[in-house]
Amino acid sequence: MGVRVSRWTLPYFTAALACFAVAQGVLALGWAYPEAGLGAPSTLAVVHLLTIGWLSLLILGALQQFVPVITERSLASDTAAAWALGLILTGLAGMVLGFMALPGGPLAGSPASDPGPAGGSLAVAAPAPALRGGLLVAALPAGGTLVLAGFTVAAVNLAIGLWRARPLVLPARFVAVGLAFLLLTGGLGVSLALVLALPDVAGRHLSPALAAQLLARGLPLHMAAGLGGWFTLTAMGVAYKLLSMFTLAPEERGPVGRWVLRLAGAGLAVAWLGGLASLLRAGAGATGPAGAGTPDPAGAGIPAPGAPGLPGTDALATGLAGLATTGWVAAGAGVLLYLWDMRRLYRQRRRQALELNARYAPIAFGALAAGVVLMAAGAVLGRLAGLAPALVYLLLFGWLSGLGLTQLYKIVPFLTWLERFGPRLGRGPAVRVQDLVNEDRARPWFWLYFAAVAAATAAALAGWAGLWRAMTGLTLVSTLVIALELWRARRADPKPQAAPVPPPWLGQRGRAGAAGRVPPGGSGSLSPVRPGEGAVQGR
Repeated sequence: MGVRVSRWTLPYFTAALACFAVAQGVLALGWAYPEAGLGAPSTLAVVHLLTIGWLSLLILGALQQFVPVITERSLASDTAAAWALGLILTGLAGMVLGFMALPGGPLAGSPASDPGPAGGSLAVAAPAPALRGGLLVAALPAGGTLVLAGFTVAAVNLAIGLWRARPLVLPARFVAVGLAFLLLTGGLGVSLALVLALPDVAGRHLSPALAAQLLARGLPLHMAAGLGGWFTLTAMGVAYKLLSMFTLAPEERGPVGRWVLRLAGAGLAVAWLGGLASLLRAGAGATGPAGAGTPDPAGAGIPAPGAPGLPGTDALATGLAGLATTGWVAAGAGVLLYLWDMRRLYRQRRRQALELNARYAPIAFGALAAGVVLMAAGAVLGRLAGLAPALVYLLLFGWLSGLGLTQLYKIVPFLTWLERFGPRLGRGPAVRVQDLVNEDRARPWFWLYFAAVAAATAAALAGWAGLWRAMTGLTLVSTLVIALELWRARRADPKPQAAPVPPPWLGQRGRAGAAGRVPPGGSGSLSPVRPGEGAVQGR
């Protein structure tokens, strides 16, 4: 059956790119980290513009088209995608407003409290008493609730499509696990927002000790579920499908692909559950003074054994710490195995001349590998807290955003081609996907983006705030130019080829005498393009 081009994928992408540009602009102007602390309201607002507004909308928009491709079934509801987008954007606006009303923010209306140092601490200041019942501060948990509602609508809509396509292929299983982590991330985020903005309200449902532990150690768990589970696992699965499709590599990854998911998914789940168990145990009053402990920015949420007032001396606490450590080691092994398998995928490809999206995706994979090495080195040397800002930046901008931008450069022209030219394929002169873009014009901006990310990561490690801001400004310029290239691709009107172009999934056997004939299906692809629908397949 044909799969329609989703009408909501491109609006998701547009909103995502707008949020990404705004966030980079704020960082480049020095209105957030590193001039402000990691727990400063402006920094928290920017982080959520990046994670919710940019990456979550980018991935959810891609999944509106990706899930039907891998399941060969349309989504349960197109309207649900629109509702999810509206809820997420409205909720994000409320969250940003609420963050700005926290102590130290421009809308606080009271003397600023200490937002935390500009180094590796992830501590978040509690709101001033005068603001606890304020409407602006209440917008933080209210907006978070709307975002969670949008996530839930989108996740359920996608999950129905996945459920109907059982047994799931490997990329779909990555997506399913990623969606579970999305809901965990959103649920924990709403809890954190409630404790942070309205502690009196949260105190009616949580003990003071649990609320203090949630603020002290909940943020690393929030980061682990979002950055590791939702973003990274989903991106791994999507990349498996997209790069195999666009490089003409085998989609079946065999036992290696299955072990990647087992190690990365199960390892992250074990680490997260170990951290949560430690947090709940500490909040139950079994570990001494409330709020004692040092958060682990890597996300395990496990305090260092032997720290004062912490459960580092009893067997249960040691067991929880060991469980979390085991989970992180397994997750790291899964990521490294994935990177090896992606290298193998490139070697197995049948398309020798790589297009821009496939040529520059390995740079994003390199950023992921560097992030794993940096995290492991920080854990071994006991410097993970100090390396956390550079590590998070590298993963957000180098790995996730780098992969997102490179694949957008293929996805947007591809969807445009399907909508406007796909139905005419095989019926006379045709336009290729590559006719909608100018890779020579776009290539320098991708180089500039990745070079700026590398320099900014080094600047963050060295503590050079000025250089970091300058490099973030360059990533902003690169992003804006790449977005302009996407806009041009949407409006391109190239001249058709002089002769019919055979469908790209036919390979060499379709180069002679196959023009004008659409096959009943391609190798590893979906069904043929239908007029008015446009099946997603081939190039």
